[in-house]
Amino acid sequence: MKFNDKDKSIINANNYDFNYKVWKSEKESSDIIIAVHGYNDYSNAFQIPGTFLSTYNIDTIAFDLRGFGINEDNGNWFHLKFHLEDLKFTINKIKKNNPNKNIYLLGESMGGAIVLSLIQRNKILPIKGVILVAPAIWNFSNSNYWKSIPLRIFSKLFPDLKVSGKTIIKVQASNNHNMLEELSNDKLFIHKPNLRSLQGVIDLMDESFVDAQKYFNKPTYNTLILVPLIDEIVPRKPLIEILNNKKLINNLNHKIHIGLYKDSYHMILRDINGDEITKDIKDWVYDKNSFKNNTKFQNLHKMLTETEFYHKLD
Repeated sequence: MKFNDKDKSIINANNYDFNYKVWKSEKESSDIIIAVHGYNDYSNAFQIPGTFLSTYNIDTIAFDLRGFGINEDNGNWFHLKFHLEDLKFTINKIKKNNPNKNIYLLGESMGGAIVLSLIQRNKILPIKGVILVAPAIWNFSNSNYWKSIPLRIFSKLFPDLKVSGKTIIKVQASNNHNMLEELSNDKLFIHKPNLRSLQGVIDLMDESFVDAQKYFNKPTYNTLILVPLIDEIVPRKPLIEILNNKKLINNLNHKIHIGLYKDSYHMILRDINGDEITKDIKDWVYDKNSFKNNTKFQNLHKMLTETEFYHKLD
């Protein structure tokens, strides 16, 4: 079933049939992570970390964003504002059903960009903290102005034209080849997005980048950021640009903790050593101060700027 812009204007979270996946602890948990997946992916992205966290008494709940996964509008693109309303609706719904539990919000890749926009625009969400995993912090249109013009033009002329990333540029998303092989055969994962969708995710990241700049100037929530240094999907320089802000530096190890992982790829929680990174999430949920003496959270600027760059646009 196809939805046009007029249809989208009347769709709201109250009557949208979200597909939720839950990885629940055997014992009664006091902590819940709401996880938001990345571009072309869906809720199953958290099968590995969700299973791991459940063994440490942390529940994980994920859902398919509009236009992705099992949803009947799979392949369509929805503006950032719809995802923000859907996520806010989900948070409030889960908190209402679990009033005495701590709610954490986790966003991976594009999901991280969506989460950043949400927390910048909503200062009193009923959440205990935010976890950004390889977040898509990328001002693509500004940093790649001349490259952005052809895509914008073609997305207007041929919005439904599907393209395969493999034909444009080859990238490695993870070192977990078994997981990647399964993903390549997963019919719910979008392997060939259309040009409307590609332009849409660029617009989303552009908008979120502005929100990220504002948020890191004055963060409202305890925030954990996990950055894989072998990232061929999202470039590192836009993050470095934000980290050069003196106000953010003053917030490091207070409201904001950043972990750098030199041997990790973009799908950091699904890498071969993904459980080690997910363990850091578990530790942070249990004790925010546990990271003050963690070497992964030291020498940030030096590692970000002097470690080899892997993204073609860095």
